[in-house]
Amino acid sequence: MKVAIVHPWFLEAGGAERVAGVIGSMFPKADVFTFACDPNYLPVTLIGRRIVVSALNKAMLHGGALRNYMFPLYPWASESFDVSEYDLVISSCPPVMGVNVRQDALHVCYCHTTQHSWWDQYAQHQVRLSLLKRNMFVWAAAHQRTWEYGAAQRIDDFAVNSHYVGKRLFKYFRRRGAVIYPPVNTAMGYLAGNHDNYYLTVSRLSASKRVDILIEACNRLKRRLVVVGSGRSEKDLKAIAGPTIEFTGSVSDADLPHLYAHARAFLFAADEDFGMAPVEAQAFGRPVIAYGRGGSLESVRVADPSGNPDTGIYFSDQTAESVTEAIHRFENQEESFMPSAIQEHAQRFGVSNFVNEFTEFICNAQRNSQGVDR
Repeated sequence: MKVAIVHPWFLEAGGAERVAGVIGSMFPKADVFTFACDPNYLPVTLIGRRIVVSALNKAMLHGGALRNYMFPLYPWASESFDVSEYDLVISSCPPVMGVNVRQDALHVCYCHTTQHSWWDQYAQHQVRLSLLKRNMFVWAAAHQRTWEYGAAQRIDDFAVNSHYVGKRLFKYFRRRGAVIYPPVNTAMGYLAGNHDNYYLTVSRLSASKRVDILIEACNRLKRRLVVVGSGRSEKDLKAIAGPTIEFTGSVSDADLPHLYAHARAFLFAADEDFGMAPVEAQAFGRPVIAYGRGGSLESVRVADPSGNPDTGIYFSDQTAESVTEAIHRFENQEESFMPSAIQEHAQRFGVSNFVNEFTEFICNAQRNSQGVDR
């Protein structure tokens, strides 16, 4: 088969880009189509491939904040890709799933999420806009939703990165997806002989990640918190940070394992579609204190009906008070967590599991497209 991988953009080193890299390793001769590509963020497995960029490439590379206003052009950019020569097309997320494939070609989509601002968080997004921007957004979002719904009906089969996203996929597109958790490099994990007296969070520093409430909680408790990552909210977060908060900026892949392995616990406050960082922390046997909503409910094991050991605890609200209470609960039961059991739990999200499950998904999709029952 001739294979094409279609991914929205390579403009940051995020989880979706890592997934694209692993899929690329599964199809070493696949070509890549993307709206925009910064070579610095291209996964190593895709270097040297044929990379086809859209006419939006230059604008998205240099547009900065303007990228947020380019979404009305996504349908046009997606349908401008010529993938007519490919037998298998693997798209990633709604912005690019509208590529037009041959009638006899197989098109599958690994859906990381639906776009929050014009689907599940539509109302919340509007209230943050001025009247003029709000009216423009309402018009553009309506067009985008109509296009995405139609594009979703042409996909042969969907996979989703969590049950959380699967429910949203069905609600908005009336399509069901096979749950295949994204590949996390759990092989890098190891159990340290001792741990330092600090909490750790690893995140892009944006408002949606809610690192602010982690900082506020550790300020109140005078607990040391190491914040790994960078982003638009970094300046604001540093402004509220007390003396026990340490910002490292971006950390290399060589240095990050030491921070994970020696942390007291990992803190995670985002409402994520899945969230790879908590799994990475568990690969080092470290417990996770997580917001009890979204992907965390699937990656952090708490009160398992089968009696398996907990790998962390949840807090119920995205507030500093809720995080403070959760840290107190953790410290009261800290000795009960079993690093080896936590590390074992993380292995279910390893790269090899993803490769096996995604391979099976593609084979099932092929059989279905040929009219053969599973």
